[in-house]
Amino acid sequence: MPVKEINNLDKLEKEVLEFVKKENLLEPGDSVLIGISGGSDSFALTQILYNISPILNLSLNLVYVEHFVRSDTYIEKENIKRFAEEKRVPLYILEIKKRSFKEKDLRDERYKLIENLAEEKNIDKIALGHTLDDVIESIIMNFLRGLGLRGLVGIPVRRGKIIRPLLNTSKAEILEYCQRNNIKYYDDFTNLLPITLRNIVRWQLIPFLKDISNQFPNSLITQKKIAEEEDKYLEKISHTYLEKIRRTEDAFEIDLPLWDEIDFPIRLRVLNHILSDLGKEFSIEAQIKIIESIDMKKHGYIGKFDIIEIYKTDRLIIKREEVSTDFYFTLEIPGRVRLPNGDVIIAEVFNVDTVKNIKFDNPFHVYFDYDKIKLDKLIIRNWKKGDRFKPFGLEGKSKKLQDFFVDKKIPKYKRDSIPLVFGDGELLWIVGLARSDVAKIDENTKKVLSIKVEKEVKN
Repeated sequence: MPVKEINNLDKLEKEVLEFVKKENLLEPGDSVLIGISGGSDSFALTQILYNISPILNLSLNLVYVEHFVRSDTYIEKENIKRFAEEKRVPLYILEIKKRSFKEKDLRDERYKLIENLAEEKNIDKIALGHTLDDVIESIIMNFLRGLGLRGLVGIPVRRGKIIRPLLNTSKAEILEYCQRNNIKYYDDFTNLLPITLRNIVRWQLIPFLKDISNQFPNSLITQKKIAEEEDKYLEKISHTYLEKIRRTEDAFEIDLPLWDEIDFPIRLRVLNHILSDLGKEFSIEAQIKIIESIDMKKHGYIGKFDIIEIYKTDRLIIKREEVSTDFYFTLEIPGRVRLPNGDVIIAEVFNVDTVKNIKFDNPFHVYFDYDKIKLDKLIIRNWKKGDRFKPFGLEGKSKKLQDFFVDKKIPKYKRDSIPLVFGDGELLWIVGLARSDVAKIDENTKKVLSIKVEKEVKN
């Protein structure tokens, strides 16, 4: 049973609770999805959040991502299943179907799957078990990669829904906690092998730095705190310039005198924000080359950088290239269709008395009165100019889909990839955003049409 009073908490549990409150990581009543990998960090995180959950009234869920990289993961998975059953915490097991042995690829796919699950299940926060040791390793790795001041900040304590409650806790404290509480975990043997940069930093470089300096790693942690404050200051300056930049649906327009006024370190940050908002991440080296290309040419077409195009007229224009992504599918009822991005749309029909806990605010799973539709198939396609939509709750009043996208601040470049579900020419569902006011369920409903999207990683 979880601990219900602060006085009964373990020493480390009290420290983590204090850190969570200080950093405003959790709100009372939050639902939390905990990423569990089988190692000591994630098991300790789960136990700690489990014990403090009554204090903050938290609703906990676990998620395990199967990588198919190691042959012994079944032991790890079974241990996690037992742990979840013992705690009576729901466990989701996801699979990475894209075969890649690159550390970054696996990490990116893992984050994508977990974030999609949190969205689908309407979970407030995603808790990950990164520790202070991970921060130290990341700072060193970022330094070696030349990531500048921001690299010295290391791992952020929060990013969107993601929170890291153990970021002020050392690995040694985690291991002691597991021993005190008899927590059985499963260490990944590949973490001991010098086959990744992180492992080399962890097992070779950090011990060497400790040998040559008795100030390490405390000196690095101090530098991190200084870097955090400097980073906040530079970000504040960057945002004063970003506020002066015109943003259209698919581009940023910067007056040339304003661009010339911006100092190089701030230019890097401003450019990074712009590129990120346009849906593309670039390395520091690539961003420096883009800035150099901009400054070398006084007028005209600067160039195409991956999916980004840059022009100079009387202003600097940075935009995402226009790419056609037309698609058109027929979805049988019942049936399923796989979309170009790997997601699957599923349509099913149920008797109303068999459907429980219908939520009308879930943009990833929608319900309609089937007898009001009476179709044996639906159409799924991307949007076209002229499409109209009857938003839920507006009693049949329609609006241009383009206006809906503008109201929701959906960038133009993203609109073509959003699936739309039509029934007999009527737009029923903007997948992941909103359902229409058509065929609402009421007290006379007998059959329910369920349409949902399952997020999947492309093979």
